[in-house]
Amino acid sequence: MNRYMYGWKWNSFPDYRRPVKEMTETQARKVWDKAGVQFSVSAGPGLEPGKVPDYTLAVGYAGETATVERYDAQGSIQVIMNYDLVDGRLFLANVTEYLLPEDGKFHRQDDTLGVRKYLFKPDGYCRLRTSLTAAPDDTVEEFSGVDVSSHWIDALEWGDWDRVGYYNA
Repeated sequence: MNRYMYGWKWNSFPDYRRPVKEMTETQARKVWDKAGVQFSVSAGPGLEPGKVPDYTLAVGYAGETATVERYDAQGSIQVIMNYDLVDGRLFLANVTEYLLPEDGKFHRQDDTLGVRKYLFKPDGYCRLRTSLTAAPDDTVEEFSGVDVSSHWIDALEWGDWDRVGYYNA
């Protein structure tokens, strides 16, 4: 069973690994109802300070936006997924993948081998920008007719964290 920790965001650095400005569930619930304010919820079995969560979900006003961060075993961010509310449902619009060295160490986002950034639109458009540390230039590819049907999920409701945090489009 997952344990949830609330705050403004998750500090993934190995010496900290805890919510920034930790808050109770009651305090987070009050933030949920405030326009223009965001909070995060981190989740994992037996999650406590010092452990790596399965995911952190940054939630905007009443679930109108959601950003999911997923981590590797060392706590490095592997992927960030951004959902926006479109016509009453959440749409996975942006995905950022971090290409990490396989050395069993923690890596900050700017210490990666490269980054792939995907932009998706509901009409099936996709742009992929790949930035590799060892390459002199980024590559940009554009696609149309991409099946984005799995990018749509029902709007987030209070406490419905795992459905979005673990979802794989």
